[in-house]
Amino acid sequence: MNERTLKRRLKDYGCSRRHEVDDQLRRLVRDIILLEIRNGPDSLNSYRTMWHILRIRHHINVPRHVVQTILKEVDPQGTENRKRRCLKRRTYVLPGPNFCWHIDGYDKLKPFGFSIHGCVDGFSRRIIWLELMRSNKNSRFIAKHFLKHVKAARGCPTRVYTDPGTENGIIAGMQSYFRAEGSDEYAGSNAHKYVTSTRNQRIECQWSHFRKQRSSWWIDFFHDLNESDLLDLTNEIHREALLVLFCRFITS
Repeated sequence: MNERTLKRRLKDYGCSRRHEVDDQLRRLVRDIILLEIRNGPDSLNSYRTMWHILRIRHHINVPRHVVQTILKEVDPQGTENRKRRCLKRRTYVLPGPNFCWHIDGYDKLKPFGFSIHGCVDGFSRRIIWLELMRSNKNSRFIAKHFLKHVKAARGCPTRVYTDPGTENGIIAGMQSYFRAEGSDEYAGSNAHKYVTSTRNQRIECQWSHFRKQRSSWWIDFFHDLNESDLLDLTNEIHREALLVLFCRFITS
């Protein structure tokens, strides 16, 4: 079959790459797209995925450019975000300062003998404490810092977020005791919550800034000392010497 015969037969059968979509079908496609993007994860889909949804889920076959045009009309903001590959994040809302404290330890410098523990205010991102210690896994030392800053603030926060490590057990008990007589929904045991690192974003964001601005330089510095045989990380005396010499400069 030559090309001319193929084109003639396609024309006789009414086959073409792009066929016109009548107004009734266009309105139906528009209503289905609005229904799909109203709620649920399908609101994040691009026009290609929506085209497949129309074909597979609703058995409607229309050209992709029609789906693209309609999706751009009904969801211009979503189309623009997908074009810019913009990730839509949840909004973190708190009523005010000292409502929620985020507490966590920093272990990137621990191989060199520097254990760091910190706490930030969820509303203002103010650093409540940033302490360098021999071990950030001792629950009594961590509870001591917590009690010290609760006294300085003249009151405990409404809620405290920590990871589920054993070093945070005393803090969880103290916070629940301080809020035992509260009248709101965060009173008693609800005043403290164990969360994963992905949920404890305020303090994790602080550690990210700390890594970029300070600890990355110190990590490279200590590794250079180790590679040049000036430092032996397996030697306890060398690690104690590091702690004595550089403890004032790590977090300052």
